[in-house]
Amino acid sequence: MSGPYQVAPIFLIRMAGVAFEPLDRLATPHTVLLARELIQGKRLRAGAREDAEKFFHSRERLLSVAAYQALRTAVRLEKPPAAVEGDLPRVFTNYATASHRVAELEAELDGALALEVAATRASLIESSALLQRYLVFGADSVRRLLTKQLEEYPADLSTMRPRNNPARKTEQTLLLFLQRVAAKNDTFSEFGPGGWGRSDAQTSAILMDPEDAVARREVFLERWTAHSTAAAINADEEVFGELMPHLDPNGSLNGTTFISKNTGEVTALSLHELELAKRCDGKTPVHALTDEVSTLRKLVADGVLRCAIEVPALEPNAFDRLREDIASWRGGTARDKWLPVADEIAELPRRFDTTTDSNERQQLLSQAYTSLRSAGAAERTGHRFLYAAVNPIGEECFRECNFAISERLIGEVPAEAALWIDFWRDTYAFIASRVAAGLRQIMEQAAPGATSVPLPAFLHMCETARLPLTGPGLIGLAVLAFQEVKAAFREQLTPHLALDEYELTAADCHVIRNKFQYAKFDEYTFPSADLQIAATSTDAVQRGEYQWIIGELHPPAALLHHGFYWSCPDKAALNRAFAATVFGKATAHFGFFAADFASHTTIRVFDAMPELTNFVAPQRGHPSWRTTRPADAEVYVDPESGDVCIRAIKSHEFLGSFARAWLIPLGFHPFQFGVSPHTPRLRCGKVIVQRRSWAVTLEELAPGDFNGLSRHLVLTVEQLRAARGLPRYVYIRPTETALRRSGAEGRDKDTKPIFIDLESYLFLEIFHRWLAKAGELEVTEMLPDPDHLCWREATGRRTFELRTLIVPRA
Repeated sequence: MSGPYQVAPIFLIRMAGVAFEPLDRLATPHTVLLARELIQGKRLRAGAREDAEKFFHSRERLLSVAAYQALRTAVRLEKPPAAVEGDLPRVFTNYATASHRVAELEAELDGALALEVAATRASLIESSALLQRYLVFGADSVRRLLTKQLEEYPADLSTMRPRNNPARKTEQTLLLFLQRVAAKNDTFSEFGPGGWGRSDAQTSAILMDPEDAVARREVFLERWTAHSTAAAINADEEVFGELMPHLDPNGSLNGTTFISKNTGEVTALSLHELELAKRCDGKTPVHALTDEVSTLRKLVADGVLRCAIEVPALEPNAFDRLREDIASWRGGTARDKWLPVADEIAELPRRFDTTTDSNERQQLLSQAYTSLRSAGAAERTGHRFLYAAVNPIGEECFRECNFAISERLIGEVPAEAALWIDFWRDTYAFIASRVAAGLRQIMEQAAPGATSVPLPAFLHMCETARLPLTGPGLIGLAVLAFQEVKAAFREQLTPHLALDEYELTAADCHVIRNKFQYAKFDEYTFPSADLQIAATSTDAVQRGEYQWIIGELHPPAALLHHGFYWSCPDKAALNRAFAATVFGKATAHFGFFAADFASHTTIRVFDAMPELTNFVAPQRGHPSWRTTRPADAEVYVDPESGDVCIRAIKSHEFLGSFARAWLIPLGFHPFQFGVSPHTPRLRCGKVIVQRRSWAVTLEELAPGDFNGLSRHLVLTVEQLRAARGLPRYVYIRPTETALRRSGAEGRDKDTKPIFIDLESYLFLEIFHRWLAKAGELEVTEMLPDPDHLCWREATGRRTFELRTLIVPRA
């Protein structure tokens, strides 16, 4: 298979935690069928009404006064006319027949809707037993409320009472949980276990033989528990003597002064203070350094020293490291106070790992909250940030999938979709150039004429310019640049927007390189691709009856999340693949927070590329890492490329780039290009690279009563489907415009798509609720659809995807 790209031979498998079949059982097919008949019946009645209106305005006198009045009243009220004796003309009988049929269908629809909704409600409540172990990681308040409300349902679900508002809310919450575990590939605990697969030359097509049970679990305390506990410990005066002070990494000693590289502030030191500061190596506790604690405290207050228990950066098992620190203290009051606390909390994940009983797990989570509160640790509050950890304990699950795929088969994707990969890489390089330009501007304005500035000073400059690089600053610049990419690509698509499907050309995919001038480069621009294959079975794949789909493109760091990386059976092979995409160029971690806020999303880049990754952050790093103190690093502009980079001050060793790194693609994710009101399915050769989508507004739903058991909801959605060509199975989320209006752009939880079956009344309620909330939704076709989920187990079909790494062809 020719072309510049290939797929690395090892890849992650992300799968749904539950088979799709429970969602199948929520369909209301007879209701939908009758709704379609009713819509057609209303069309016929509308035609008969039009004929009647023409008759009323004519001079024909074909009806008796009684018949005339009966027809006139019926047309005005859209009801069947009252019975009239005698022979009647077609204008009367046609309207009477059509309106009687509409009334009959309305009654049938109401009856079918009541029966099918009752049946699907019972099926949903039965599925709640399946959801119990998934609800363990739900918000505590939601879990408790659901548990309480589910207890109110009768054992015999056929005797359920009609829904009231609390029951409707309960069932919608359950449905949102169910769609997440049965129609999504969220890799977290049993919401979506992960596995690994390989490509090889021996496999003829695709082989999978997944084992039923979870093979291994990774249970851990989330990083916030370590940060909160560390804050509580640092507030305890009794521990000060056990702490190991060190020079502030953002500053340096110069003669008898300490210079803060953040602000340039100079602190004069006495000879005694200088001698003490030099002895603070981060390895010697206060009690072994000096009896003059007041002097040391003054140096801490002046910003010369740091003296606190510190949470190690990028460490998924941060609490365990914290507990080890406490255990290393000398015997005494502080150790006797905090070690039992740390031991108790550290033991909870191990106990959590030994049980799968939902009640026991919930008790352990509650115990973790209680223990943390008792220790004075601040509890993590819920918020809207995507992937943020709120629970104290996290879990990842690994399934042995015995999955293999032909090199030839998976090699079709990079060969056929090479133009789309080009487009992603061009976007990367273009946005990196825009980001670098923004950083150069800040440097030129803050330090005119300087050829370099200390790293802490540059970070301070950016923060002062309201562009914090350890926060969302770089991403903000990338987001702005991505708007230019979107505008250029959407302009290319404009002539083709009315099509159902469009095959992209080189001109389309190379629009960035053809339209803009920017520095080209290769390192760090190769994506991770989420691949899906649509087929009725693995045998169908063998026969060549399949369709490849690129679900999403990510930066390769998407495979380095601890939640994925921990279970990789061949890390050496995966690491070699990562190294192949960076061309020997180093990267630097300078303290960007989103790589480090939760254990399951902590990036394991130092494990994957230890020789090419530099730690230049002021946080505590691992002793084995290539580390340069921030005060010993500087930021400069590369004279050839214009890139803004980090290097060691003394040796000028290149440490990394701000823009040419895996951070930048967070600003153009998701890599999708929806155009309102419709975007065709996009294809590169035989590979679908973007699903068909529609922008649907609330105004498109005919006004009416959507409360209770609403026949109108079924009818108006069916009319919408017919008018817009919407398929049955879709995913919805607010459009970019709607997210901007709500202030929930970027990494907000509302950006995650929700599965909807438009032929299930329970899902129609969710659809209407989301549309009413957002005002405008992006509706995307489900591909593969349920009939083409080739992952089959005894429990049914599962959605899945292969998270692969695209590498240069060897």
